[in-house]
Amino acid sequence: MATVPASPRRPPNGGAPARRAITRWAWRLFRREWRQQLLVLALITVAVAATILGAGIGTNTPPPQDAALGGARYAITLPGSDPHLAADIASVTAQVSAAGAAHGRTHRRLSAGPVQVVEQENLTTGSVNPVELRAEDPDGPFGQTSLALAAGRYPAGPGQVALTPQVASLYNIGIGGQWHAAGRVWHVVGMAENPGNLRDEFALVAQGQIPAPDVVIILFNAAPPVRLPQEATLQAPPSGGGGFSPAVIVLVVAIAGLLFTGLIARAGFTVLAGRRLRALGMISALGATDRHVRRVMVVNGAAVGVIGSLAGAVTGFLLWLAYAPSLQASAGHRVDALNLPWAVIGVVMAFAVLTATLAARRPAHEITRMSIVAALSGRAPRPRPARRTAIPGLIFLAAGGYLLANAGGWGATGTSNTLHLLGGLVAVVLGSVLIGPLGISALAAMGRHTPVAVRLALRDLARYRARSGAALSAISATVLITVLICVLATARFSNGVDYFGPNLQSNQVVIYTPSGASAAGITSQKLCAPMGDESAAALRRYEAGVRAIASSLPGSNVLTLETATGLLLQTSDGGTDVGLPYVGTPGLLARYGIRASQIDPTAVVLTSRADLASTPALQLPFSCTFSNTCPLASCIANPRVQVLSQLPGGQAEPNLVISPYAVSKYRLRPQTAAWLIQAGQPLTAAQVNGIRQRAESLGLSIETKNDNPSLSELDAWATEAGIFLALGVLAMTVGLVRSESAADLRVLTAVGATSTTRRGITAATAAGLGLLGAVTGTAVAYLAAAAFLRSQLSERLNSVPALDLLLILAGLPAIAAAGGWLFAGREPSGVTRQPIE
Repeated sequence: MATVPASPRRPPNGGAPARRAITRWAWRLFRREWRQQLLVLALITVAVAATILGAGIGTNTPPPQDAALGGARYAITLPGSDPHLAADIASVTAQVSAAGAAHGRTHRRLSAGPVQVVEQENLTTGSVNPVELRAEDPDGPFGQTSLALAAGRYPAGPGQVALTPQVASLYNIGIGGQWHAAGRVWHVVGMAENPGNLRDEFALVAQGQIPAPDVVIILFNAAPPVRLPQEATLQAPPSGGGGFSPAVIVLVVAIAGLLFTGLIARAGFTVLAGRRLRALGMISALGATDRHVRRVMVVNGAAVGVIGSLAGAVTGFLLWLAYAPSLQASAGHRVDALNLPWAVIGVVMAFAVLTATLAARRPAHEITRMSIVAALSGRAPRPRPARRTAIPGLIFLAAGGYLLANAGGWGATGTSNTLHLLGGLVAVVLGSVLIGPLGISALAAMGRHTPVAVRLALRDLARYRARSGAALSAISATVLITVLICVLATARFSNGVDYFGPNLQSNQVVIYTPSGASAAGITSQKLCAPMGDESAAALRRYEAGVRAIASSLPGSNVLTLETATGLLLQTSDGGTDVGLPYVGTPGLLARYGIRASQIDPTAVVLTSRADLASTPALQLPFSCTFSNTCPLASCIANPRVQVLSQLPGGQAEPNLVISPYAVSKYRLRPQTAAWLIQAGQPLTAAQVNGIRQRAESLGLSIETKNDNPSLSELDAWATEAGIFLALGVLAMTVGLVRSESAADLRVLTAVGATSTTRRGITAATAAGLGLLGAVTGTAVAYLAAAAFLRSQLSERLNSVPALDLLLILAGLPAIAAAGGWLFAGREPSGVTRQPIE
């Protein structure tokens, strides 16, 4: 009798063939249902693309390390007033060369490098922007780092000059033109720039063409000389050892963003697992193990992660290439498009795949805990009690509050404070994420006596808490970050000191006298310059010239601005400058429609800056001696401040005014400091250049509109971005809720529910999630801000961003409800049949 060979023993779980079969089936399901996973794919794509774009911005926004000294390690500065300038230059260069030779023999691996001398002369241009006449060798050891040719050629002989684009625009001159400066006529042969600082405005000439420089700078890499001239100063680049690198910050932010994406991805995969519930039960009935069931969802999540990560990488790199030129213009230095933290990008892409895989694994784990009969029936798994996540959430909130309270408050520095701040923020965000399901249960309990549509919607949220809880966590985290930005931005400016925003309107120009420009802090002279430097005849000549300039502008008018010696509003805690107050002359008050009856008889300072009235420790000195104390004879401590909305808000406009009462009581002697010209229409570049040239001929300086956004604009951008993101999460969540409860909706329609009822259910779902997310995020944000500013609560949190909070707390639920009402109500297809997913 022939023997039959025994078949090889197979592992009880099917082994590799079973794993391959399950993997192929999971891939087929992914291809068939890719539309249902399009949102998760889009989120991962956006997260990775935003990371690459953010990595490029964070890495390339800081100036190059060698931008300060042109690649040199040290610089010695000699003033042009040095009576032995030539001898001191020769002495320093000789010492440096000798030290460099010794350094090169001792440390052959480190190149000491030669020496380079740069001569500079400050030019008067008639504008608040400084311009230098610079003599530097472009082929020198450090010239190749600090100089680059944009067009034409470098100057090679007497009378030749290369201008930066800003200087060429300022004087409206191109290559081949004649430039009149420093008492000479120069022939423009090229356009140059400083790659490390594109805002550096200078005119480059050949060496030896500045006979009387204001400053001489000696650049070198060797050890500094032992004997320095008496008036010389030594400068070294910053060590750069403190703080975190931009790549690390980008990595932390990217991981936080991917965690946020993981919350939403988990909600999406939860719904997907519910759609496949009976199919997964079927393969379990055919002998698939729990590991096989989990493998279906894990392969699906990994596929979503890989495809989304690759699509995000391509999209992000294309966006970065498109944005790099704009960043170069705003950062003010040349940007290498390939200068990216590739290691960080690789980690983020791998983390994106891991996030999607883990987000898909959790719902699969919940399904494997069900019986096969329950899975085949299609019943959703019972949600876990909310207290199981709420208790860890409260612990995280308490830990985050403790860390923030010990972060040092506003203005604290140091690695320890930074770590406390970052750790506290992470803990607070995690806490807000974990306490979300508790709010859903509470909201469902409160809806017992509401109309039927609202009650059904709130019960659905509690019934499908595994999905709605994850979405609510994402919404509350978004609102938390948005409110925290608004609160801290308001706190940053709540003391009225750090004023930021536009300086003028587009149809305005301020023309300063020499001492007025110094008092306003826009020149290199002493900030508190004594008024009265100009004689009466000079002031009459200035004013006549200003009136002539104004007469050339259609529909213009002139306002004379006066100040007095030493007038500079500041705080006594270190002398923080609040601003330069102008004198409230009758002309100024009449210009802005302020009547005498509107002014508080005891007010000292009139302002349009509302938060300045509550600023503590203000002082108004009448002399140039600033200190933490305020002598009664020459200073007013805590001057009475009156807020008048009629005054302008621009930084260079008279937003701080000394009242007539203070002028009389303290016997101030006002003198003209500037003229504010307002034209009938926005000023063109040609008009601004003409005004500058005429002001320069008079010895005056002008200031025109800058591009700084206002604080209200920054707050609005943050609030709108947060609401937009929260609404996107809401829209996705409501779609998931309604798709998962589609069978219930069919039953309601079959028994006679109208479109109004269906609209009400969807609107209530969206409004409930929006309200819970807004309340939770706002409450946690204020708790975090109070902990962080615990020693400065009365100073920093005395102003509430009421409009921002109203938009978030009321606007977000209202917009969500309106959107749910408008986009719902359509009768579901196939009311009488149950679709097979």
